[in-house]
Amino acid sequence: MSPTSVNIPQAVTMGVTTLAWYALPDAVRSRPARAVVKTGLLAAGGTAWVLQRRPRSGLQSGPDVYDDVLAAVNAEPVKALGVGGAVVALTVALSVAGEKAIFAFGERRRARGARFAHALPALGLGVLGAVSALPLPGEGRSGVRPAEGG
Repeated sequence: MSPTSVNIPQAVTMGVTTLAWYALPDAVRSRPARAVVKTGLLAAGGTAWVLQRRPRSGLQSGPDVYDDVLAAVNAEPVKALGVGGAVVALTVALSVAGEKAIFAFGERRRARGARFAHALPALGLGVLGAVSALPLPGEGRSGVRPAEGG
């Protein structure tokens, strides 16, 4: 992975947004207030992410994975709806369970008297968030693997 293929501002945005998201219970105890702040954080982080995108270059022309998915959906729309619905339901269920587990972990740390009960674990999650924004080895700037053989 060359330094030019890494979008450092996007990785920092993802890391800082993740850190702030999970450390927020230390700063804002009120659940409704946290919901408002998290909504703003999500909007600000998402906006910053989009504004830091680099233009795609060197993309291959012709069919890609999206064309294949659309063709499969058009061929069997009922099956696609069922699979898509199941994937969304599973993703939501796992996300909610994960969020609750992370919050409960911080609350257990707070009950034991730990300082920065949510913020310290959030630091690790922020690093993981930043790393997740980096391209995989062999991917270009856009996160798309270059066409083989040409």
